[in-house]
Parts: sequence; C-alpha cells; structure tokens
Amino acid sequence: MRSPTPLLILALAGLGASLSAVEIDLRAPLTTLVPQRQPLAADQTAIEAEVTVPADAPPDLGVGAYVNDQHGRWFQIAQPGVLGPGQHTLRIAIGAAAELRGEPWPAGWSPASAATMRRGGLYFWSASGSRAHLVVTGAAFAPGTTPARAATSTASTAPAAPPPGRILDLRLDGQGEGGCAATTGVRWSLGLRPAPFPANPDDPAQFHVDLLVTAPDGKEARVPGFWYEPVRLSDRGDRELAAIAGPGEFRVRFRPRQPGTHRLVLVAQWAGGNEQRTALPPLIVGGPPWDGYVRTDAKDPRFWSVDGAWWWALGPNLRSVNDTRGRERLHTRLTPDRGTAAYDAYLTRLAANGVTAVEIWMSSWNLALEWRADWQGFYGLGRYNQGNAARLDRILDRCSELGIRVNLVINNHGQATVNNDPEWADNPVNRTQGGPLVEPWQVFTDPAALAAQERLRRYVVARYADHPAILGWKLWSEVNLTAGRPGALRDWHAQAVSRWHELDTYHHGVTTHWSGDYHVPDRVILAQAGLDYLCIDAYHGEDRLLADLIQASVLDPYRGLGQYGKPVLTTEFGGNWDACPAEQLVAEHASAPWAGLVSGQAGSPMIWWFEWLDQRDAFAPYRAVSSFIRGEDPRGDGRSIALAATSAGGALWARGWVRPGRLLGYVLDSAWGANGLGEANHPAAEVVVGGAISPGSITVEWWDAGRGGLLSSQRIDHPGGDLHLHPPVFARHIAFKMLRVAAAGAASVK
Repeated sequence: MRSPTPLLILALAGLGASLSAVEIDLRAPLTTLVPQRQPLAADQTAIEAEVTVPADAPPDLGVGAYVNDQHGRWFQIAQPGVLGPGQHTLRIAIGAAAELRGEPWPAGWSPASAATMRRGGLYFWSASGSRAHLVVTGAAFAPGTTPARAATSTASTAPAAPPPGRILDLRLDGQGEGGCAATTGVRWSLGLRPAPFPANPDDPAQFHVDLLVTAPDGKEARVPGFWYEPVRLSDRGDRELAAIAGPGEFRVRFRPRQPGTHRLVLVAQWAGGNEQRTALPPLIVGGPPWDGYVRTDAKDPRFWSVDGAWWWALGPNLRSVNDTRGRERLHTRLTPDRGTAAYDAYLTRLAANGVTAVEIWMSSWNLALEWRADWQGFYGLGRYNQGNAARLDRILDRCSELGIRVNLVINNHGQATVNNDPEWADNPVNRTQGGPLVEPWQVFTDPAALAAQERLRRYVVARYADHPAILGWKLWSEVNLTAGRPGALRDWHAQAVSRWHELDTYHHGVTTHWSGDYHVPDRVILAQAGLDYLCIDAYHGEDRLLADLIQASVLDPYRGLGQYGKPVLTTEFGGNWDACPAEQLVAEHASAPWAGLVSGQAGSPMIWWFEWLDQRDAFAPYRAVSSFIRGEDPRGDGRSIALAATSAGGALWARGWVRPGRLLGYVLDSAWGANGLGEANHPAAEVVVGGAISPGSITVEWWDAGRGGLLSSQRIDHPGGDLHLHPPVFARHIAFKMLRVAAAGAASVK
C-alpha cells in the first residue's frame, strides 16, 4: 500500500492527548490526521497509541506516523500491513535511527533533521471511501527504550568510550585509476557521511571535517568542510520557494590553482577528540597556473588586480532584492522578492552595461544563514538556513558567468543595535530568542557570541571561499551605528580579521565599513594590518559637491584614507541617507564613477538606490566609464592632480589621474553636479594642465562622459610648459585622455 503525501491531507481529526480517547471519523480516501497536542521533545523517539478499529472499516486501512518542524517541513513513516477490525497496540519509531521519508520531495532523514522536528502525530488512510468510526486511546510521544541493567551488577563502571568514528559514502569528483582528475580554476569537491552522525551538523564541536592539501610546490593548505543539503528553488511568481530535495552530506570544496599532483589527507573529528585521518587518492590537476581572484595589487596596493591585470570595481550596491526606503523616498516600485530569479534579472542587465562588481548583504531579510527560529527557513542560533545557502551558491555562480564580483556583507548594523534600523529584538543571540546575550554591545565581547561567530565564519569560508566571484568579506555595514564600544570594536576586528585570514586559504580581502563619510572611521581599525581594503559612505548635505567628497575621501591631507596605502571603495552614496531630488541623483550617479576614477579610488562609488537605477534603466554611466577605461592601467607612479578649467557657461570641476606618459581627465559642470539642474553648454571651455610639461607630441582624445564613446582626437606639438586644451562643445561633463607620443610611436605626460 502506498503511503500518502501531506498534499492529500484535507481532513483533520481532533487533537490527540496523552491517556485520553479520541473518536475519529475517517474521511477516506482522504488522509486523516491525529496530531499530538504536546510538542515533540528531544528524547522522544516513538509514538504510542491504542487503536480500536470497527467492523465496517475499509479492508486496506493503514496507519503511520509523521513529524514536522515549525516551517512545515514534513517526514513520515508507514506502519507495515493493515489494521483489521479489533484493538491494536501501536509503537512507531520516529527517531533519528528510523527510516522516515520527506514529503513531498525526498529530503534526507538524519539526526540533523530529527533534531529540528517540533510536532507530529498519527495518520490513517485508505484507498476506499469510508466514514468508519475509530477510537484512538493514549496517543503520546514516548522516549526510546533503554536496555535493562543487569540485576547482579553492583559495581559502578566508568563511562563507555565513544565508538570509533567512521566515514561512509565517500565520494570524490573525477576519481579514476591512479587518482582524481581536476583542472586549475575549476571547483573539485568530495562528499561523505560520518558515523556517528551529529545531531547538529553545523556545529564543528560535534563533528567537523577538513582536507589537508599539499600542492606540487610543497605548500600545505587546510580546507574546511561544511554540511550541505540539496535544495530545490522554485519561482512562485511573487516569491521563491526552497525545499530540501534529497539526502545531505558533508562536503569539501577545493579550487586548485597549480597544475600537477596534489596530496590529500582527510581529517574528520568527532566530539570527545575522536579523530580519523584518511589518505585519499592524489589529485592530478591539469591546465595552466591560475589565480582568478581579486587581489590587492602587489606593486601598487591602492588598486586591485586579477591574474596580474588591473581590475576596477564598477557597479551599484545591490544589497537585497528590494528597498522599502527607495519606495518611500524616490517612489520606486517594490520589486517582488523572487530570490535568485530577481537577482538574475538585475545581474544580467548590469553585466550587459559594463558592471564588474556589486555589493550583496547576508541580511535577515535577504541571504542570512542564521536568524530567529520562527522566521521561514531559519532554526535559531547554531543552525543554518540551507535555502539561503543554496541561493547564495546560485547567485555567485551567476555572477561568475557574467564577470561580476561580489563584496559580500556578513553583518549589517541593525543586528547589534536598538537605535539605528534596529533588529536586535530578532537576533538569535538575544536572550529573548533563546540566545546568551542581554545587551547588543555584548555581540562584540561575549564568549558565547564570539564562538557562534566563529562557527558561522567557518561555514561561510568552507562553502564560498573557493568562488572567484567573491571580491572580499565585508564584516559589518556601518559598524559605527552598532552598540559596540570603541575599544571592543577594535579588539573584535583584530581578532575577527585574523581568523578570516587563517580560515580562507584563497586569501580574499577582508574589510569593514562605516557610515557617514571618510571622517568617521576609527583610525586604529583602518591601520590594522589584516584589514585589506577600506569601505566608506559618501552621503552629504546640500553644501557639498559629491565629486569633492569622493576626492577628499582619498586625498584629504589630514583625514583622507589614501594615507593607509590600501584600496578605498565607497559602497554607499546618493544624496544623503534620506535620498535627494531625482535631478540631483541623476547627476551624482553620472559623475561619481568619474570622480572615483580620477581620485584613485579602487572602484566606482556604489549607488545605494538600486531599484531607482534599475527601473529608470539608468545604466549609461557604467557603459561610459567601462568603455573609457578599457585598456587603461593607472597603477604605478600615478597620482591625482587638480586641473584649472574655465568656461563662460559656469564653474567647472576638473581633475586628472596622471602617470608617466598618460593622463586620464574629467571635467564636470559644478552647478549640474551639485543639483542636477540647468543644462549649461560650454562652447569655449579651456582646461589647463599645469606644470613643466616637456615639449613633444601629445595625442588628446575627448570622450562623451554621459554615454561613452570617442568624440574627437587631435595631435598637439607642445612647445613645453602649461598645456592649454579646448574641449569640444559639451554640457554636464566630458572626459579626456592625453598620451605622449614618442618619435617611434611609443607612449613615453611629464
């Protein structure tokens, strides 16, 4: 007889109660439930009941037990045989050792899933139509049976040693005779199931696995593993559904960078120190040497490079699928939260317009792995949301296909404050949610909170660190808005940054972030050696031009962040935190990438108002800058310089990035850049590149800063001294390049 699925359960019986009789009218052929009133306790591994079946019951009457969690995840097991007329004593195992089946998809039953079950009961079914009257007596969850102690034993005994651990169902990608085949730059993985199996597979104190990899050059790396469950993501139209779609396993992901033979040792450790080391077949890697990760450039640490080539971050802050504040301030439409489907649409449009980077948050409403247990998909402190984990996998894969890198935000400020966008009441470390903390500032000091952060850190690194789509780990957004105290924040960052670097064998950059502007960051944290790049906001009042603020963020001689010799990235801007008039936002969105480029920032400032950007199809600034920088390289002996620019049409803001033989310049109508109003033409502007510019031939190219593309090019035989340039007629802004032409045609602007 086939066991029914919960989708067919349309008739519900009254609540079952221990030691009481429940009279049930079958609703066959629909399934009839007898749910237990009391929740399922951790030590209860069976359900017991007495069932009286009348003579008129259908001959194929079957019974089974079910359990489910707070989110409706459902497992069930059918009792063999049928229930004939008369009285039946039932005891149906529902513990971790039983063989329950997930419905409607075959999710894997294990101690991990058993530990999350909260409710359950009995179910009856028949393929025949029937309204027979059953009586269920004494239905109750029951603890597992314990073997009786021998009557003759009087001496106390020492606790039994834990059984030796075993590795089951070991799976190695590319395994063949003589070893496993892999390719540089391509993920290789292994999977396994441990015995005994941990009740919480996300807790490395119960069980963890690492892969020791010795590369052909002799260097050893320790790659952590993680618990993985296959997830089926489906688009319902208004939201994305996530369902566990099969049995889980522990996985290790490794992406080789060197060709040759790698030696592998699997290290598995259970609670109590039970460790097992297993030498695996060698990993034989083909392909050329590869290192497709974003790195702080070895020769010019103000910038990033990938495989030695200059890489510049260009794109918006895409922190989540939608933004209610954008709807309130800018009257955008709220994008339906269709999860990865929504992200795919965003990313596809962005990539088509030259975008190379976005910022994405692992926030409670987006892609967090850990949050309060009564939110869909979450299980509280210490258990991770497999649906969101799968979503992030898919988003990173799509970014990699499109050539986009992700500045991944691990924590946002609201999680640790009651004042600014507060989420403290919902944080699973809060005592009101079953956690250990009373006050939000303890997030940065309490040992239990720090241990929880270490567990999550290990999981994130294990699951995602091999991915080249990761730009870097951003530990906090606007950390100065949390309840953390200055000294504690300094200590916390020093410890957390160190641990990220120790765990991440792929050496992604680590950063954190402050609100406001460049005046706000803690200088002690900025200077920490392990903080690889610096992230800030560029929000401002009406008295300041955004382009000035972006430049000062790096070059202010007193507070500018350029003094730290690290990449600087502005990850939020667009008026102030409360937005600004639409005309001003248009101007700031168009001018910010150019200002960042000529100021020496490591990427374009990231606009916060991403739905405004997307719904207006306002991608032209990315196309324009992308085409302009193609083939350029500002690294080396380069610096930002002020240019004198005048026009009868109004004041101009002009800056350039100069290095030997080349200058990238930008000229902005100051009035338009400030408020987006006015369309002054500049038919006779002049730009003066001052200084002792040596004589010789110089090529000057004028570029459309709004839409991209070369406007005109001219060759100037310069006699020496100041160089006076006369751009073509423009409105709003214009960009240009200068290239010194040597006698042999080689680039050699000093």
